[in-house]
Amino acid sequence: NGGFAYYRINRQTDNTFRDLRVFSYSLKNDSFIYIRYKTSDKYSSYPFFYRYTTTSYRKNTLANVDLQYHFNQGLGYFINNYKNGLINVELGHAFDISDYLNATRKTSYLKSGLFWDHDTKWFSTKFEAEHFQQISEIVENNLSRNQFLFEIIIPFKKNFSVNLNYELEDYLNKTQVEVYSTTIAIEWKGNLSWKL
Repeated sequence: NGGFAYYRINRQTDNTFRDLRVFSYSLKNDSFIYIRYKTSDKYSSYPFFYRYTTTSYRKNTLANVDLQYHFNQGLGYFINNYKNGLINVELGHAFDISDYLNATRKTSYLKSGLFWDHDTKWFSTKFEAEHFQQISEIVENNLSRNQFLFEIIIPFKKNFSVNLNYELEDYLNKTQVEVYSTTIAIEWKGNLSWKL
């Protein structure tokens, strides 16, 4: 048993994307906190391409992760922007500092990702698959990993929906703990008058 909280602000135009997510839960003696901000901008001359930047802070006691700082940036491409959804891929460079408060050593990665959003008459789905291949010259631990997200959003009332979420962090080094979470939440979606 435990507590769970999720908060998101998303702002989009035809050419820009701004997304802030705050996610946390506490379960017995373990806790997880994740704050992520992602921006992306389409290239006006080549609208199928975009550049992106992601910054996040994370703490996960179950996986023995102290306060971790993560940054990645690169290039994205829209494979298929169809009537009911969107498929896109990303390729970039990433680094993180595993113990942000007590260390300065960075671990570098080559990052790739596949993202698919799809809407049906009854619900919406989101699938994300990201791979981080460690490329640091000094390797103490192999932190190469795959991260997966699968989300189902089921509307039940105007601006309200049930959000079913499954996340998996799978390290290629099997001495690392595989971490996953399953959550159910009520989501409100609407327009805010704030200027971000």
